[in-house]
Amino acid sequence: MLFISKKVTQPEFIAYAELAEIEMIDTSMISFVEVPFECPQESYDVVFFTSPRSAKFYLNRCKLASNTEIATIGKVTSDFVTSLGHEVSFTGVTSGIPALVSKEFAAFVGQRKVLFPQSNYSQKSMQESIANNQITDLVVYKTALTPVRLKEKPSVLVFTSPTNVESFLQLNSITPEQKVIAWGKTTEGFLAKNGIEANFTLDYSSFDELKTVLEKHFYPIDK
Repeated sequence: MLFISKKVTQPEFIAYAELAEIEMIDTSMISFVEVPFECPQESYDVVFFTSPRSAKFYLNRCKLASNTEIATIGKVTSDFVTSLGHEVSFTGVTSGIPALVSKEFAAFVGQRKVLFPQSNYSQKSMQESIANNQITDLVVYKTALTPVRLKEKPSVLVFTSPTNVESFLQLNSITPEQKVIAWGKTTEGFLAKNGIEANFTLDYSSFDELKTVLEKHFYPIDK
């Protein structure tokens, strides 16, 4: 049995799971709530969206100046932003390795000022390579822990964020025989802080990459 801490919607992954006859629990252990915030009065050179949610909550309320460039953590967020009719100037490639994306983003930004719409639980990984006087953090939504006690004991656990790990552990435990996959380095680090070693960590934080890992190590397709 496979547990993934987010709802699976990618058709290709769903098709793979059916073909490999994977019994799957795909449920998030967190929820997202918009919080009151004021749209910035000053314009910023760059706005960095850390997730589709940060883009959704910010763009639903605030307008971007015509000369403001948009940057995102990765392809999923960029796809969401472009679906709203906006152009994206920077997209992180290895979103599962925030430290690398942060350095690449810093090179893109240079000395410009950046606005970071984000969650109250943000790890602020992207800000690490940028000077403090260039950064403005703006909390636009709250991540709430909504733990669910699993009746089954999945053999493979896929955690898509640190908050999903935190919420999961409130009502569930992880045993040595269970295999753990981290969606990226940030989640891997949070697992380690809780004494849990990730067996695999995704570099690109995508369902395509997850499928590759699962098919190779856990759920091969009989040909």
